[in-house]
Amino acid sequence: MATIKTSILTPVNVAPTLSEPVFYSSLFGLAYTEVSRQYNSGDGTGRYITYKYRGSKDALRAASSDWVRAGGKYQINEDSPYSEATVVFAGTILDPNNPTRIVDPAEEVPEQRYEFRTEYLDASLFSLPAVRAEAKKWVQTYPSANITEADYFSAIKLSGDDPKNNKLNSITVNGVTTSANIFPESQFPLAHQLVIRLARGQDSFQTSRCSLTRISSYSALNGLPATPPIISAIYDGPGIANLNGFPTSVRTVMPRPPANPNLTPDGTAWAWLKTNDSTSLTIKTNQVERNETWTFAAWDLFAYPYNADPSSLR
Repeated sequence: MATIKTSILTPVNVAPTLSEPVFYSSLFGLAYTEVSRQYNSGDGTGRYITYKYRGSKDALRAASSDWVRAGGKYQINEDSPYSEATVVFAGTILDPNNPTRIVDPAEEVPEQRYEFRTEYLDASLFSLPAVRAEAKKWVQTYPSANITEADYFSAIKLSGDDPKNNKLNSITVNGVTTSANIFPESQFPLAHQLVIRLARGQDSFQTSRCSLTRISSYSALNGLPATPPIISAIYDGPGIANLNGFPTSVRTVMPRPPANPNLTPDGTAWAWLKTNDSTSLTIKTNQVERNETWTFAAWDLFAYPYNADPSSLR
């Protein structure tokens, strides 16, 4: 049998014991300890950290003012001999080892993600490219008649509303009615097809347009965005991208204006219009989430300034 001799009479703990971090409230200087922390950052919603603290009821109540001032959300459980608090902080400029340190919210860089969506809507049959092309052809065919594309659409609509009494053959311009048939079906077949469809109640077709949404996550120190301008402006692709700092990966997949000129009605321009700007507080993560949406379409230049300086819209 082997015998092992030793002079150590008292066991020694080789691994040093790590003490829990101690914090002091700014109010009354009461001490409390950090029990644990959990880091979370997923789905592009930004970083947020959940802390658990332990201390006396008075210490945690006093510390709650520090947590709120630093943008934290807390919940205190006072059912056990020692009270426990769960505090959630969020943001990219948060110091994990000193979460109650006051920071400037303007320095925070939000976590952002982008989404392209397709919206489906009904559009007038008159906006079909082939119909617009035929309207231009109709005006060019009778240059001396002093007619416009609006007269083309008006005559078709009038005939579609009452095809029995309003035949699609002549129109009245400035009180003068044309004597000859200026809608021969051999030259303008779409006009006659439109009358049939309008007469049976079909006046639209389904089309689609693209929208771009940016979701930004801030800490609770950041509140609502600035008041939007009373007059909204539209911007072309490079303009809206530069104005909002879109990354290159987003810029490269943004849609371009269509090449077919008949898809751009007179007095319009293909551009981006902000159609949503909303902010909400996500209670669970103590984060402010801002949703901004821009829609790409042929917008009316009469109603919307084009590539205007944002400062001029205030």
